[in-house]
Amino acid sequence: MGSNQRVNDANSEDRIVDRHGKGDAVILNSALWVSSPARRWVMVAPPVAALIYPMLLAAVYRGAHWLSAATGSAVLLGSVAVAASLVITFAVPALALAVASGLGSSEQPTIGEARARAFAHLVYASPPLFVFVGVVTGLAGFPSGDQVIWFVLWAAVIAAVFIGAANGTPTRARPRAPSWLLHVHGVGAAIVICGFVSLHLFNHLTGFWSAATHIAVMDVLRRWYRSGVIEPLVVAFMLFMVISGALLLRARLSRPAGFFETLQTVTGAYLGIYILGHMNSVFIYARLSAGIETDFWFASGGKAGLLGDPWSVRLLPHYALGVWSVITHAGCGLRTVLLSHGVAEQAADRVAGWISALGAAVAIPIILALVRIHIG
Repeated sequence: MGSNQRVNDANSEDRIVDRHGKGDAVILNSALWVSSPARRWVMVAPPVAALIYPMLLAAVYRGAHWLSAATGSAVLLGSVAVAASLVITFAVPALALAVASGLGSSEQPTIGEARARAFAHLVYASPPLFVFVGVVTGLAGFPSGDQVIWFVLWAAVIAAVFIGAANGTPTRARPRAPSWLLHVHGVGAAIVICGFVSLHLFNHLTGFWSAATHIAVMDVLRRWYRSGVIEPLVVAFMLFMVISGALLLRARLSRPAGFFETLQTVTGAYLGIYILGHMNSVFIYARLSAGIETDFWFASGGKAGLLGDPWSVRLLPHYALGVWSVITHAGCGLRTVLLSHGVAEQAADRVAGWISALGAAVAIPIILALVRIHIG
């Protein structure tokens, strides 16, 4: 890259750092970072929420099961129970985002804060991580092992964050990721979005009309992205995005970040685990092990549906946040590009915010389709 581009990249990061005394991060700091004991409990809150995440999903399933058998006034109560349990379930990644944003606002984080911030990113990725663990333990012949592994994992994280919170040693910022890696990652993202992700999301949107429409569109699109040439390229690009994204994330987590920078890193962490888990589910589980078709019925939990099976219910937040995260992550990436080209920060923030809102608008009908709500 030329010297002018490197200067633009550095100026963009400086502008990001300059805004840390504003917005959501400082609100979180002033409200919750009151004293050292309060900080410790706030730092440990995301992994505690992740620990009980399977219980929250179980509550969603039980509420949906109750609703399916309800009559009369019990229908309203069942609907409220399902809605409340879903809100609490989605509150787990929301809490992780809030705490990661608060920790990211520190100009000189301690080792304990840096550790808590990194684990908050992992908590945000709880939905795909829980699916990934469930599929792996199922393939290993230990279907209930996901609950055991999940408990041990987050109990260890809770202990590490709680003990580490007392470590007040300032952490050292890692070297910045090379600018060429950032640009190559962005170009790779544009290729994947245009060549596969946008088509895949459009396919799922057609499912809101009917399952038959989804399958018909899928059969057409698969002639493109399942061809002998394109599919290996899609897989290679996806793996490159995961690896390059992990390198960028590692460097970024050691530096201060505003809200949109944190939004970019948490959604990036989510997508890294989501991509690996999704490829494992499709290629290893479905194609090699079970020999089943990965069509609409596979994605929507088979005959029982996402809400009718205690295992498949985990796919609901997994898919919902997956769709929102990929669009939001792209929007935050575009924001970084705009800042590096001299666009006013407020304008760049608005662009990222509207793209994130678009992500929610796309995710909602896709999820409604996957829980068998159609308009056709």
